[in-house]
Amino acid sequence: MKRVVIFTFVSALFLTVSAQTISFTGQLSDGSYVELDRIRVINHTQGWQGTLFYPDTVLTLDNVSEVADFSHEKELTLWQNTPNPFNGSTEFCLTLTEPEEVHLVLMNVQGLIETVHSISLEAGTHRFRTTTKTQGTHMLTAISRHNKASIVLLCDEGGYTSRIDYYGQTAKPKREQKADLDGLIQVGDEMEYIAYASPYGKEISHRTQQVLDEEQEVIFIYNKEFAEALSSMQPDFRVALSLSPFSLNQFEDGYRFIIGNDTAYTPKQLQQLYRDLGSTEMYVRIATKRHKTADNLVDGKEDENANVHTFDQALELCRIADSLRMPINPEIMGAYTYMDMDKIQAPRFEEYPSIYALQHGKNWEELSLHEICDIMEAYGEFVADSILAICTHVKVTNWNIGNEANFGFAGVGMGQKTAVDSKLGNASDMKRYMAGVFSVWWLKKHVWNYEAQTLAAVKKGVLKAYAKKSLDASDVKFSTHIATVVFTPRACTSFFRYMADNGYAMETAGLSYYPSAPALSINKKQLLTRTVVRINKKCKIPVFIGEFAYPSGKMSGPFAGWNKQLGDYQKTQQGQADIYSDVMSWGKKHGMAGIRYWAPDYEGWYTKAMFEFADKIGEAKIILTNHSNIVKQ
Repeated sequence: MKRVVIFTFVSALFLTVSAQTISFTGQLSDGSYVELDRIRVINHTQGWQGTLFYPDTVLTLDNVSEVADFSHEKELTLWQNTPNPFNGSTEFCLTLTEPEEVHLVLMNVQGLIETVHSISLEAGTHRFRTTTKTQGTHMLTAISRHNKASIVLLCDEGGYTSRIDYYGQTAKPKREQKADLDGLIQVGDEMEYIAYASPYGKEISHRTQQVLDEEQEVIFIYNKEFAEALSSMQPDFRVALSLSPFSLNQFEDGYRFIIGNDTAYTPKQLQQLYRDLGSTEMYVRIATKRHKTADNLVDGKEDENANVHTFDQALELCRIADSLRMPINPEIMGAYTYMDMDKIQAPRFEEYPSIYALQHGKNWEELSLHEICDIMEAYGEFVADSILAICTHVKVTNWNIGNEANFGFAGVGMGQKTAVDSKLGNASDMKRYMAGVFSVWWLKKHVWNYEAQTLAAVKKGVLKAYAKKSLDASDVKFSTHIATVVFTPRACTSFFRYMADNGYAMETAGLSYYPSAPALSINKKQLLTRTVVRINKKCKIPVFIGEFAYPSGKMSGPFAGWNKQLGDYQKTQQGQADIYSDVMSWGKKHGMAGIRYWAPDYEGWYTKAMFEFADKIGEAKIILTNHSNIVKQ
């Protein structure tokens, strides 16, 4: 069987019946892989048909007695439960070829996790009993370090609870074959297979007919028209290698950066080198703090972001970009100094008299949602008006609003006291990290509902600035990026769909993706690919990776926990370059609009930076010296 390099996924689905094994793979004419949604299997000789669904390798035909995931070597086998259908409880077996820690996840048809059971098991076959309290179709998935397999459970009548219990080791189950199904598939049968793929939400089918062999691999070679259709739907890929928000301060402190034979002594020189290495745009993050101050104190407390994202610094970065004729991607954080998935800081407008007047003397937490939206609209117009006045040589066509805005924006979010919703101030950290799995409904009601309106208000203000200057805004795109480490692919998709359905339409979905950081998802490779594909199909928009980085060595300091290795990507300079290259290469063919490597020149980013630092001198690593070649792949 084909083994696939990381971030190049084969849609291989397997049907095991009697002695026959049939595998299915989608490819483009250039040999790259196409992710298949489902396969229609038709046996013209025997007169039956059924469907395989990706990604859970589930076959709905009645004659299947074992459903397994053959995308890896058979180190893990999940046997079909018996009885199936069942009332309340059913049993299943799991076979391992070596000792492993296994996570068993039971999920209902809505994609909600009902129970999780983690256990360390010896090699051999193990018996379990699962109970579900809900009626209907369920998915049971077994996940080990290198493997995953799923089966479908059909519950006619729910039990009193949802749980999974371990019953000890047992003999390997025999593959059942019902007598009345003998001969349903035989070597020599005339088979027809129809494969369906949905790039960017547009479903395209491919059909082939073959005579059945005992071992058969069916490869769907999509024709030239398919490749052209995929290419026409693929947006221009943005490579946002950019000065970090910390660059201006580092250069003021005497830093210089060496890339090959070139040395950058100023921010403009460094961004010019980035441009020459294949960067297509520059990033500008904007807080509401207007001017840089002599200290880093905010309300008497040290704030590491106090003098990093000020409005003055943002405008300086815009001037650099305009002088280099580089498009910019402004990010309006809507916070005084900083916001992310952990911190929904409120904005402050004392330094903007005309905007501050709209608060009518109230503190931010006392404002109604209507008042907040009016203020944020005015602020969006002010920011856009200021930036458009500077950018006379380049057009600003991509705006990002919010930073890792999973849990709120503009001071209305989890952990913040606000008159908008009293429940937000009492939301615990545990609820924050579990909400994307168990309480998406709560997020919709108490967070996203308000967030959609405040984000839309900023967007409205930005567009007013274009209209005021009589600038064409027909190609202006908006985005908001969220963190993947606390959301499942389903939750990410729900966020963008909810925003669009509630007043904030985006042309691009933004994600933070840090594969070495702790996350709810065990398989970080599938976390990215499934999230991107799902957003493409459900939301009909491409995905921009707004933050990405991978360490070239052991992480330390506040990021000491971000040390997980992804698959075969070693935490070396070469491993750092390889994963960046593979993510970019995969993304160009699978619905990504671009990627931004986060803070490439920031010494405080430790081994995730693109430079090795010593005595305020940054020397480029492999990922940067080879950047031009990486971009071209």
